Amino acid sequence: MGEETFWTLLGDLAHWEFELFLIFLFDVLIGLLIWPYIKKWFKHHKEDDNKLKELEMRVGELEERLKK
Repeated sequence: MGEETFWTLLGDLAHWEFELFLIFLFDVLIGLLIWPYIKKWFKHHKEDDNKLKELEMRVGELEERLKK
């Protein structure tokens, strides 16, 4: 088995083909599988933020009424 260094890997075409395959596999395919769940999660939390803002506004209105 030969010695592998940064410079030998840099010039090795098979190494770069394997790297591109792994990038495609993990970044693209897995990303496409996970993206719908991430999108749903963001939507859910955005709706929660909107509900919290609405509640804070209602509490503010009630506080103003109580001060009068």
